[in-house]
Amino acid sequence: MAAPLSPPLDCSEPVLRAGAQGILRVAVPDGPPRLLITLAKEITDGAGATLPGAEYALDRGSYSLTGGQRRFPRIVAAELPAPNLPNAREVALTLDVLGDFSIYTLSLSGPDVDPFFAERKLRFRLACDDPFDCRPAPLPAAPEAEIPVAINYLAKDYASFRQALLDFIPTRLPSWTERSEADIGVMLLELFAATADSLSYMQDRVANEAFLSSASQRASVAGHLALLGYELHPGAAAWTWLHVQVHGIDVSLTLPDGLEVTTQPRPVDPSLVDPQHVAEPVVTFATFAAAAVHSGLNAIPLYDWDRDGCCLPRGALSAALLGDHPLLRAGDHLLFDDQQGRREIVRLTEPPRVVPPDVVKGSATEPLTFVTWATPLAHDFCAAGTLARGNLVLATQGSGSDMDELRNITDPQERQVILDEIAAWPGTPQPPCGWRHRLPRPRFRLSNGPLAFLNPDVPQLLAPLGAATAAPPDGILARKPRGISTLQEVAVDGEPWQERPTLLESGPTDKVYRVEIDDAGDATIVFGDDCFGLRPLETSTITARYRVGGGAIGNVAAGTLQTLVIPRTDMTVINPLPARGGRDRETAEHARRFAPATFKTPLVAVTAADYQNAAQGLVDAAGARPIQRARADFRWTGSWLTVTLAVDPRHVETLEAGLRRELLAYLDGRRLAGYDLEAVRARYVPIELRIELCLRGGFLPGDVMEAIKLALSAGELPGGGQGFFHPDRFTFGEGVAVSRLYAAVAAVPGVASAQITRLATLRSARPDAETAANLARGMVVVGADEIVRLDNDRNFPENGLLSIVVKGVG
Repeated sequence: MAAPLSPPLDCSEPVLRAGAQGILRVAVPDGPPRLLITLAKEITDGAGATLPGAEYALDRGSYSLTGGQRRFPRIVAAELPAPNLPNAREVALTLDVLGDFSIYTLSLSGPDVDPFFAERKLRFRLACDDPFDCRPAPLPAAPEAEIPVAINYLAKDYASFRQALLDFIPTRLPSWTERSEADIGVMLLELFAATADSLSYMQDRVANEAFLSSASQRASVAGHLALLGYELHPGAAAWTWLHVQVHGIDVSLTLPDGLEVTTQPRPVDPSLVDPQHVAEPVVTFATFAAAAVHSGLNAIPLYDWDRDGCCLPRGALSAALLGDHPLLRAGDHLLFDDQQGRREIVRLTEPPRVVPPDVVKGSATEPLTFVTWATPLAHDFCAAGTLARGNLVLATQGSGSDMDELRNITDPQERQVILDEIAAWPGTPQPPCGWRHRLPRPRFRLSNGPLAFLNPDVPQLLAPLGAATAAPPDGILARKPRGISTLQEVAVDGEPWQERPTLLESGPTDKVYRVEIDDAGDATIVFGDDCFGLRPLETSTITARYRVGGGAIGNVAAGTLQTLVIPRTDMTVINPLPARGGRDRETAEHARRFAPATFKTPLVAVTAADYQNAAQGLVDAAGARPIQRARADFRWTGSWLTVTLAVDPRHVETLEAGLRRELLAYLDGRRLAGYDLEAVRARYVPIELRIELCLRGGFLPGDVMEAIKLALSAGELPGGGQGFFHPDRFTFGEGVAVSRLYAAVAAVPGVASAQITRLATLRSARPDAETAANLARGMVVVGADEIVRLDNDRNFPENGLLSIVVKGVG
């Protein structure tokens, strides 16, 4: 039988519907492994006969028991606990084994089962020595995003530093609007600007384009860095989602690619000389791809299961929408809007599931559409005021996609003159790869600029579900992918040619080109020279279609994109979330500082430190570094050396098989010839720790013990931060300092005094003597290839134990 369809809402006090069945209580009796279930509705009459329609309650297939970390019980039978007793609401489930200390979930499926009473949580074994509530602490609210600081690295003199500080002040102190030179704040600001100007002047030197450190032109800097394999970042255009409100009932529209939407110009008061009254530029966005929208997806209410105060909780991965919405598909994006400023966008990962009207399981009058997604919600959304909005269309900053004629020679006489000049050029008409004198490369500057570059994340937003994400580039200069130029088409005599980052790998007949960006952001199309890339004929017509824009200016606020460039009466648009991803072009100064440092990274690992650094530099598909620390040892195996790499992964203690294969493949191109390579799990040393406490007056022992166990845990703390024995806080050869342990315990409110009575390795042959030695030296010493571990998990006691004893009140 299929698993019960549980509502995705978290209600504080659900009420059982009239005539519905459900689980009221689950008990774990002593004796053989069994569960005693108390149902909401009787299933037998007084004589022990099963009531009509309740047969499923005595079918073991109607029940499922999930959860567990070490033991996974299986339901063997479902029967009446005592057929002769008058209680007609109890069912006994016989299990093959008892469970462990973890929390399990028992679920019941049936035609009249209320979804809110279809499952109950239970524990087979209680931690009887824990005098505190074992429920997990509630998650803290999501922290507010810090306002980013825009740093102008080109500020070099007093005026630019002063202006940068004036631009920064409103982001942190909007109430300070004084700009008088007599103001003490402005005086300090000008002193800071003067100091920065003095430091900048001392760093300046005579520029020379032949040297990277002093080159001032972007083309010169790019040429120097190309010798190191480094490419300047061209910047990126911001992107956002547009919500299309279709006017009318049951109306469908097809939006073309390139539909332009702009911000509204803000009125300017010319009588005021104030940064708050300066005109803002109008920013234009265009849809990234064609899309179909429908009025039925304008606003869809969440179903609240006829209960007040229900909310879609933070971390939810599914929701119930009121009504049947056949236009929703897997891969579509939905916006959750509480109509009070809180919005989130999710992408559906499965086809929506429609449930017909049902008095017990759903809505009595309308069908329900269940949708699921993969990324947990970051906020709570109350069902009463939240709407799910479809019709989301991806848009990127940039405007203009008309054809730009870079060269079009229509005069016959002019064409003949050009052909005569080419014929007079020294050489033969053969491909001139070996010529000493070759024709210069054709170069054409685009008429408009700056050329917009897409953020590399944008194509992934509309990629088919399950499509593999491109891995980051390998090598010593492994960085995030560069921007994708918005040159939609460059055609020679009507035939499209392909863009390449460089022409050095192109052959004499390859129809390719590359793009150069200058300091102003203007783009130049560079073709081949019949050696590295085919050279177009001097009389060929060359056209380009592209978009212009980009930069951090495109990171506009939510609700600012609502003006269609070509007005329409059948729809309105708005961006429900701020635009992001906009990035200014990388400055030459930044590249001069960054590129030489990356070039110094060794290509081949020779020493043990090289292997350790190379392992720690592994970057996964998400752009993170999964290995916190590694330790390499050279071991002679009889015929050759083997590099054994002990790996300490980040956030976990185990070296997963997938990470191990990825690491070995990553290091295979860096190891020396004749050396074998092996990656193994680090050796963990479990610790046994016992602490005796004296409490301060007014504190409950259970509360203090719970706080100490949390502070010394191996997980993440509810309010942020990590427990004392978190895996990321210890690495190879790092022991446990007794003073740090005492400091962590003393920081817990309610502790008057504490004494460590056991601090030794787990199952030590002489724990008392080892404890005395560790306390005398003030440190638990471990080997160079060992890592301390204390998980305090009852299901896995072999990973370290912690015990706390309260002796009294100090």
